[in-house]
Amino acid sequence: MTSKIVYPHTSYLIFATPRSGSFLLCEALINTRLAGFPTEYFEPKQTRTTWKRLDASNYAECLAWIVKEGTTSNGVFGGKVIWQFHETLVDCLRDIAGYEKLPVPELLSTAFPNLHYIWITRRDKVRQAISYCKALQTDTWLDLGVKDWPLNAPTITDHRAGRFVPPSQSTIREVMFDYKAIERLRQGIEQDEVEIQRYFAACGIEPFKVVYEDFVNTYEQTALQLLDYLHIPAPPHLVLGERTLKKQADEQSEEWLQRYYQLKQQNEQSLLIS
Repeated sequence: MTSKIVYPHTSYLIFATPRSGSFLLCEALINTRLAGFPTEYFEPKQTRTTWKRLDASNYAECLAWIVKEGTTSNGVFGGKVIWQFHETLVDCLRDIAGYEKLPVPELLSTAFPNLHYIWITRRDKVRQAISYCKALQTDTWLDLGVKDWPLNAPTITDHRAGRFVPPSQSTIREVMFDYKAIERLRQGIEQDEVEIQRYFAACGIEPFKVVYEDFVNTYEQTALQLLDYLHIPAPPHLVLGERTLKKQADEQSEEWLQRYYQLKQQNEQSLLIS
């Protein structure tokens, strides 16, 4: 028997940059069992996989599948957009008949009913860049010609239970400190966040802002605040599902942080001398 399709009455998109804590935020929302199944449906590799799986003739079919997959039984859809793939999502939506000339954000609010925006950011961009650099080196990321994307993104395997299941660990490989790479990634993250804020300002959007460093210590509280922001009724004393994602930073990350700042100081001193 085919399960009944639930059409969303409330939607939200999480805007993020790589290694900002967005996977953890998705896990928290999924663990409420009331806030959809947010994951990165709109990343180019995932989009190609969806087209192939559905043998779709147009993006409207892909979107219908995404909305179905990302919606909980109470009619709430959740998704995540890494900023570097935002234009890809917009381009795909414009291929849908009737959507071609819709301005942003009307395009997104048409595709996703009663759309709300969530933005997760990380104060410490150097730590974020170090995490990004290490992920690239451990082969957890794939270069798609735009920027890099994690091959082993967390997946959802049990919608009814609302479980967020992280992928199996990739083969551990030796990583090497690279100051220039870390600095390049830091600058890229900062530029992406400037563009996100410009986008929100230009569109008159007031997102719910989540700061990673605060969120890690207020996991359940933040999830409950988001339910309130989304106007999702929740039972008293709601118990979230098991938290499975673990902090990936380690002693090596701290060592890299110290080396980064030492080299940065040396470079700045060299510029002053010259």
